[in-house]
Amino acid sequence: MAAGARMRPVPAVEPRLLALLGRVWPRIPPAVARADALGFSWAAISTPFVHYEGDRAVAHVGVIELPLVIGGRQRMVGSIHGVCTDPARRGHGHARALLQAALAHCRVRYGTVVLTTLIPEFYARHHGFRGVPEHAFTRPLAAITPSAGGRRLSESVEDARLLTRLLAQRTPVSERLGSLDAATVFVFALLLGWSDFSRAYHHAALDVVTVHEVVGRTLMLYDVVGATIPPLPELLEAIGADVDRMVTLFVPDRLGPGFRAEAWDQARAQALGDDNFAGLMARGALSTGAEAFMLPPTART
Repeated sequence: MAAGARMRPVPAVEPRLLALLGRVWPRIPPAVARADALGFSWAAISTPFVHYEGDRAVAHVGVIELPLVIGGRQRMVGSIHGVCTDPARRGHGHARALLQAALAHCRVRYGTVVLTTLIPEFYARHHGFRGVPEHAFTRPLAAITPSAGGRRLSESVEDARLLTRLLAQRTPVSERLGSLDAATVFVFALLLGWSDFSRAYHHAALDVVTVHEVVGRTLMLYDVVGATIPPLPELLEAIGADVDRMVTLFVPDRLGPGFRAEAWDQARAQALGDDNFAGLMARGALSTGAEAFMLPPTART
């Protein structure tokens, strides 16, 4: 990006906290810097709870306010993220104490709190979360004429503005469980989940962004962002992939019939090239009106 192209000043993550996050997850500080440069600020959306020892941050729990549609109703939920302790200070109760403080903060603001994790026992045993089974949705596809597909997004000011516009006016990808305007969460999901914007494509004729990839002859569709969700045939034509099956990681109620729900877990995710699996947990009501559902990957923190 050219010098002087920064979109607007953004709040910075406190340096000692950023150093802690980098010791636990080395990919976070560069992702924060890249997102900041495009105007998407981690510090602006995350309320941090931090323990310090002297001038060193040793533990962190963050809370993000996440606007969702759940069972056809717009709701604001709390999303716990970035739970970590300095490797040298684990076993002293830091994370447990910070989670208690974060949940006290959430209790007076949100009816529901969610998180994603690979260690559900910790959150269930100590903090009242329950595991939420999730499902992917599959369907066979008729022959598709391959095409060039959409334009892959880049980390440019122009594409940042495009994303900001489409996310601000988006129709949730699902009425059962879908995200509203959570632009910074979306951007960090791309940068931390896949390292870049390489799975995000703009389809100018439809004015939508899809987040997708092709694994073998399977189209993995993670999200669709636009003022309207196009009919499935138009969407598939715009994507133009040579596939005979698709899998959506969201409830495809807006894409029409023919999908079958299949239980989603780490092994199934990895078999389809998704190495970012983390199980969903909730504290409070999460009534989607659907027996099978999934929180879209781009709404996970």
